[in-house]
Amino acid sequence: MTDNRQIVEMIERASDAEPACPCGRHTTPEWRDGAVWLECASLRDRRQGRLARVMAALSAPAHVRRRIVDVPPLMTTAS
Repeated sequence: MTDNRQIVEMIERASDAEPACPCGRHTTPEWRDGAVWLECASLRDRRQGRLARVMAALSAPAHVRRRIVDVPPLMTTAS
């Protein structure tokens, strides 16, 4: 099992290795679906209008989006 320090180091190494997407926007670590992903910042932008949403969907595969590490949500115990 990976401890918190190792997870942070893996995220930092991934961010340092790929600080920007080929489109020129910065990359950010995002927690989603039980994992931390390194993603282009443009993927989080809200698109206004149908044409803007279609263009964003078509260009999405060209942007950085890769899984860094699996991180399950924090488990809490009931008292």
